[in-house]
Amino acid sequence: MNTMTSKERIDAILAHQPVDRTPFCLVDGGAWIAKTENLSYRQLYGMEDGGASKIVKWTDEIETDIVSAVSGVFTACLNAFGCPIHIDEPGRPTDTGSVFTDPEEEIPLLDKSTIREKLLANEFVQGMIRQCKNVKALIGDRKYLLGDIAGPFTMAAVMVGTQDFIMLMLDEPELVEQLIDFTTCVSAEMFKLLHENGCDIAMPAEPVASGSLISQPMFEEWVIPALENLKAALPEYKYFFTHVCGASGARVKALRDAGVRAFSCDYLVDLDTALQDAEGKLVIMGNINPAGALLTGTAEEVYAEACERIRTAKGRGQIIAPGCDMGAATPLENVRMLLKACKDVPVGA
Repeated sequence: MNTMTSKERIDAILAHQPVDRTPFCLVDGGAWIAKTENLSYRQLYGMEDGGASKIVKWTDEIETDIVSAVSGVFTACLNAFGCPIHIDEPGRPTDTGSVFTDPEEEIPLLDKSTIREKLLANEFVQGMIRQCKNVKALIGDRKYLLGDIAGPFTMAAVMVGTQDFIMLMLDEPELVEQLIDFTTCVSAEMFKLLHENGCDIAMPAEPVASGSLISQPMFEEWVIPALENLKAALPEYKYFFTHVCGASGARVKALRDAGVRAFSCDYLVDLDTALQDAEGKLVIMGNINPAGALLTGTAEEVYAEACERIRTAKGRGQIIAPGCDMGAATPLENVRMLLKACKDVPVGA
């Protein structure tokens, strides 16, 4: 097969058609890029181009097939609604705090009519838009741009505080329904802003929807409807992906039936079972352990892990990627091994 362009490769794998090699991308990569450049997120986003040149530099260096349009700040837009944020240490993940002191009183007062106005007035959102626009200008049509920001369920949990939010689901489901309705609109508006500035793929990240945190019935009751509503609100997007952390293999069938095109999953998901459950309708993206050999092991160990994943897939729809955002201190040589495995192991081997 002739060598494909990155976009041709992604289009083919998502259509479950033959590819010249297994596609490779990062889930985000922002922490790694910022740490490699010795920049905090505030410094990165404060650059004239929003840090776009750094993102394109490193994603081209490691030859990813997709580029994150807003690296590293997946919950930062919640600052527009009062959530405190800490993004001032190089390599440290975005730390977004809760906003409510009395959810029962404050959630009913949330105003969906001012969401876009508040987002556009926020400095972090301005930085995200600036970064996305400039990544698009630098990448052009070479690769698809992926927007990875928090999905509705995780946004709601952050605004309340995760532990309190889970209790609220049990004690005050009507309030949770109101809050998720609001955060679905926030997530949709943020994705719309990114699309207006060049983003092609929407990937709401739902770490709080992990199988390590909530049950499968809770996932299907709360998370799936929110993702379906979000997807319906974004017809302008070419593709709709989702990321869920942790032991979330049981999520595959529900995500498949919700119309998600690719599931970015953690290393705790059994790849063979996930691909069986995908039934040729959902691509599995991942599931290299980001805190294992990739971060602390040798290049040879990373290469062996990636080769094993490709062989397990046996040509079924797969994109090789870390199972979550890559550790800031991940060695460059280890990252290169992911691409090398994609190039060396024939698809379907």
